[in-house]
Amino acid sequence: MATKLPKVDVVVVGVGWGGGIIASELTKAGLSVVGLERGKERKTEDYYMVHDELRYALRYEMFQDLSKETITFRGNEKIRALPMRSYGSFLLGDGLGGSGVHWNGQTFRFLPYDFEIKSKTIERYGKGKIPDGMTIQDWGITYDQLEPYFLKFEKTAGISGEVNPLGGKRSEKYPLPPMKISPAMKMFSESCKSLNYHPYAMPSANLSEPYTNPDGIERAACQYCGFCERFGCEYGAKADPVVTVIPVASKTGKFDLRTHSNVREILHKGGKATGVRYTDVTTGEEYEQPADIVVLTSYVFNNTRLLLMSKLGKPYDPTTGTGVIGKNYAYQVLQGAAVGFYDDKQFNLYSGAGSMGVCIDDFNGDNFDHKDLKFIHGANISYTNGAKTHTE
Repeated sequence: MATKLPKVDVVVVGVGWGGGIIASELTKAGLSVVGLERGKERKTEDYYMVHDELRYALRYEMFQDLSKETITFRGNEKIRALPMRSYGSFLLGDGLGGSGVHWNGQTFRFLPYDFEIKSKTIERYGKGKIPDGMTIQDWGITYDQLEPYFLKFEKTAGISGEVNPLGGKRSEKYPLPPMKISPAMKMFSESCKSLNYHPYAMPSANLSEPYTNPDGIERAACQYCGFCERFGCEYGAKADPVVTVIPVASKTGKFDLRTHSNVREILHKGGKATGVRYTDVTTGEEYEQPADIVVLTSYVFNNTRLLLMSKLGKPYDPTTGTGVIGKNYAYQVLQGAAVGFYDDKQFNLYSGAGSMGVCIDDFNGDNFDHKDLKFIHGANISYTNGAKTHTE
């Protein structure tokens, strides 16, 4: 029998970037918020002098343990779903802060085209440009509507960077100047300029200098150790929920963080969520947490699974195209590399940061003519310096 707890205004399921931001903003507005995180608590001190590539980069210390709980996938509905047994994609974070702790800090804005991709594509190329069966659609909001919130996050996290010459309009510059320029980055940038492309410093959640954000959170500058992606930052220089938004929520006295709390079901009545049922994984005890508002802020697979288990919404049917639960999942696609050998140059590639780089958007979005091409959109092309190599 589950123990029923006192009702609160809001419960967030998963306390990473999404859950941390929701908790910060709503507690500042005076609402009571409970944050349920299935993993353990994490803090900056945990990573002091832990430069262990085997433990973190190859054995996935900060990821969901696939030997205990995994996801299944299949190419179509006619074949048997199989479990994912090792990581290569879908890097599910585990613990307070989630994937927002082990990310590399690259903080790009979506392009204006991304928000209106269907209508803008039809407007420029005609309806025939979009193949039958392609499910792209406009977001329902525009870049201009979201721009103030991009800026707010950049100030909260302390983003270092320079304006993308081919990006959307900005109301302000980045709060911090770009990170250092390495010899290899300089070579990439100069080569791009010689080809009449438009290089710019990659927007980075690693602080280029000490910073105090609008909420009064102070953080030290990046030390360029290179242990960013798949690692927690021992200096707190890489923005993550644990060093930015979660402390703000905690200081209000209206945020109750509960780690080791695995939510099993969304409680609902008459089409309205009324709370959640969760298990304390350290004791096995079950609890019901009533709330006026339930916000799902864990990784998208876990959000979808929870909705399906709770029998909320209509599951997506790829045959008929009906339903929205599980529809249009998308993951970043990274491909390609270039290698050069120089007898007369020294690059020191081991030193840097996960988002210390230079990139171009000349072939991104609709920044080039797709009229005679059999695809839409494009890709960012970049060079980064200092991310540790992960050899499986």
